[in-house]
Amino acid sequence: MTEQKNETTSSKAEKFVSKNAKILIVCVVVIACAVAGYILGNSISSKSSAKALAEIDNISYELTKDSVALETTELDARRATAFEKLVPYAQKGGVVGVRANMLCADLAYQQEKYEDSAKYWEAVAAKSKKSYTAPIANYNLGVCYEQLGKLDDAIAAYKKAADAADFTLRAHASYSYGRALEAKGDYKAAVEAYTALNDRTPEDTWAKLAKTRILTLQVEGKAE
Repeated sequence: MTEQKNETTSSKAEKFVSKNAKILIVCVVVIACAVAGYILGNSISSKSSAKALAEIDNISYELTKDSVALETTELDARRATAFEKLVPYAQKGGVVGVRANMLCADLAYQQEKYEDSAKYWEAVAAKSKKSYTAPIANYNLGVCYEQLGKLDDAIAAYKKAADAADFTLRAHASYSYGRALEAKGDYKAAVEAYTALNDRTPEDTWAKLAKTRILTLQVEGKAE
């Protein structure tokens, strides 16, 4: 009975993660843009940077305006236009380059161009090593690498995101780190990752899912 209950709970958890993967990656983009907007509003003095950011905001607005009612071909046309306009900004440094690359990464992911999305997230990580957007970029890199079947790269990216103490989605990144280790077959390391997450924030939803994975692995004889 216990074994069946653990497997059922685990199955539900994995279905939840799989179903919401794309939603989650978009959510972190929204969070990053909101934080970036706050910082920019308080610290940017460069008129050129302010103008560039306003243009990027306009590109984003044109892309999403009344998009719910659009056909797939129309959406693809908008995305192509947005990409074309964003490319010059994505090549810039600082927060302008970060913001543009984040939008490009999200667009590529929506079109299931995971290799392209990963490249843009790599650019974000490189341009914002000490900022709030770095762990967001690393988390999303992990997502893209998983989609590409690059488990070792996904594990490394999730680990970087999970190690960022001030990352809002640290628990989720920590769970994903453990899950990627488990997918690779490194059950001992996965249990260690899940245990660390559960010890740190036992009441968090992702920590509870981690505890479920530990129990499931123990039932399956893959962990002590």
